[in-house]
Amino acid sequence: MFATTAPGVPLVTEPLRDFDDFYRVEYPRLLRVLSAADVSAADALQEAFTKAAASWSQVSGYEHPAAWVRQVAVRRMLNERRSMRRRDAAMERFALVASDDSVDREGLLDLARAMDTLPRQQRVALTLFYLAGLTSAQTAAEMGISAGAVRFHLHEARHTLREILGVSDE
Repeated sequence: MFATTAPGVPLVTEPLRDFDDFYRVEYPRLLRVLSAADVSAADALQEAFTKAAASWSQVSGYEHPAAWVRQVAVRRMLNERRSMRRRDAAMERFALVASDDSVDREGLLDLARAMDTLPRQQRVALTLFYLAGLTSAQTAAEMGISAGAVRFHLHEARHTLREILGVSDE
């Protein structure tokens, strides 16, 4: 979107000028609308406009580019809210475990250390599936992989954890 004529002196190209006009007109309007729904609207809207700027040649061809930006911002806000609910629920479960005197805290510490040795995909799958309480389909959607891949990662992770912790399959 930028072309430079001399070091440090940007020359604005035509598509960016169109985007600037679009931004100046639509940002305040969309911010007013979305702020009524969520306090994180400004962040979500900035991210949506950043995506629009990156794809302006395509987005500007849409019949309603502002609707596209609004939709991206709303999805971001909903995803953020959903993530916060899952984190809160996981923290509540951890608090219950921490306050339960019958829980083997040393065993939990061993499990946490063992999980640290797993590949990232396996750790994420375990965390989303077992701690966040998501289904394999929901975990797949969060991770951007297939449900079969999630089941594979869970299987491999459980197998590795059993070996590390010395737990039998029975």
